[in-house]
Amino acid sequence: MRNPGGLLNRWLVGATARVWAKRTSGSPDAGEKRRVLLVRVDERVGNLLCMQPIIDVLNDVLPGGEIGLLASGRMEQVAASLDGVRHLHLIDKRWVFSRPLKWRGVVRKIRSIAYDTAVDASSWHEFSYTHAALTYFSGAPVRIGFERSGAPGGVLHSEQVRPGPAGEYEVAQRLRLLRPLGVKVEQPPPLRTSLGAGKAVKWREWLSERLGASRWVGLWPGGRKRRNRWNTSGFVEVARRLLRRVHAVVCLWGGRDELELAKSLSNAAGKGCIVAPPTGVADLAGILRNLALFVSNDTGPMHLAVAVKTPTVAVFTRDEATRWGHPVPWARNLHCPGERIEDEVEKIWGACLELLSPGDGGNS
Repeated sequence: MRNPGGLLNRWLVGATARVWAKRTSGSPDAGEKRRVLLVRVDERVGNLLCMQPIIDVLNDVLPGGEIGLLASGRMEQVAASLDGVRHLHLIDKRWVFSRPLKWRGVVRKIRSIAYDTAVDASSWHEFSYTHAALTYFSGAPVRIGFERSGAPGGVLHSEQVRPGPAGEYEVAQRLRLLRPLGVKVEQPPPLRTSLGAGKAVKWREWLSERLGASRWVGLWPGGRKRRNRWNTSGFVEVARRLLRRVHAVVCLWGGRDELELAKSLSNAAGKGCIVAPPTGVADLAGILRNLALFVSNDTGPMHLAVAVKTPTVAVFTRDEATRWGHPVPWARNLHCPGERIEDEVEKIWGACLELLSPGDGGNS
């Protein structure tokens, strides 16, 4: 929401608080079985995968409780793969205007479960009216969200949490939202996912037929945000070095402009570097499960690779490696702003050598 503290937006939030104002349950008593709803309805793979550690923590500290997740209908495949969710609710914010009865039906279903707590898990640095409103509409008496300077979130949230430092690991940042529940986590659980587990064999055969090697390395030179894309010539040099080391590289891509970028990189790198076909998120995970190494910009597939435990070199053009990079043994998170390409190539290559072990052959 732009200018969340503006007069019109404050009026909107105030008016929202009059809709479905009745709470659907009382505040939970000590020892009572908890029902907690997590709200994350944006359409980013990485953001949704980062919900798994929060779900894991809640299931650990609330044995016998029920965890619900409200996610975007466009992210159903990723949302359905998250483990430990008792109730999965799917919604599309566009339905408010295009399919209002369906939108109301989802909200009514959520209210019928009588959640005692709802957590607005939207970005800590920016107020999201959509997330705050859906959290309020849940009917939960306890509604937790981040405190944001000048934003009117306190009208819809009953508890607000002050964010940590700007460079704090994103999963640790979101786990702060559980502190009003008495939950404080020192070490966040790692990302994990079942996505692609049933497709790994198919893609192993595909890679073997086309590359004829036992070890494959993947590159993702693109990214939805162009500002997150590292230098293409640098990627070419890394690809050439990898070809000399493992003899087989596959370029992966998402959008149409990323396909052209992947083709360009493949042609420049030379024989042994191919471009993957178009894939959905499950098939992409199936490919990633077979890779000995994955080198990627800061984008959704990087988070997916970490979640399936593929050794991953994550390249950050902005100084956000500590925030979005995952602090796990199988990942290296590097800040490479594209200012000294030769030095950055050496940095990335060094990380590749650290993660490439002799005879490493994938994670399926």
